[in-house]
Amino acid sequence: MDRAEKAAKLHREGYNCCQAAACVFADAVGVDEEMLYRIGEGFGGGMGTGKGVCGAISGAAMIAGLVHSDGNIADPGQTKKFSTRAAGNMQRKFKEQAKGLYCLDIKTGNNGQSFTSCDDCIKIAVRLAEEELGL
Repeated sequence: MDRAEKAAKLHREGYNCCQAAACVFADAVGVDEEMLYRIGEGFGGGMGTGKGVCGAISGAAMIAGLVHSDGNIADPGQTKKFSTRAAGNMQRKFKEQAKGLYCLDIKTGNNGQSFTSCDDCIKIAVRLAEEELGL
């Protein structure tokens, strides 16, 4: 089972979209899956069920920070440009492929019908992270 399919399976098992998209990268970024799960918990349903930015792409953006950041809090500007560039590239591609960026738009923007299922949004976000971040 590839990483995208594993993430969709996690979602069907109860993980929110952010958790599912981020947790499948735990071994690749050297962060415990439980920690990624905990960090991603508030991003479900477009952040706190507010139907904002899709949790799946939010999870991919978190992974970009883990890949690119040097963690130097004394001089925070050194790696930020790499993380934000990667997150922006993924966000643009995600919006094209999922037919929206915001959960509300993706779920109801097609005359009240979903453009893209949550599982498919998760798969898109995971594949974009693999591609953009070389994972």
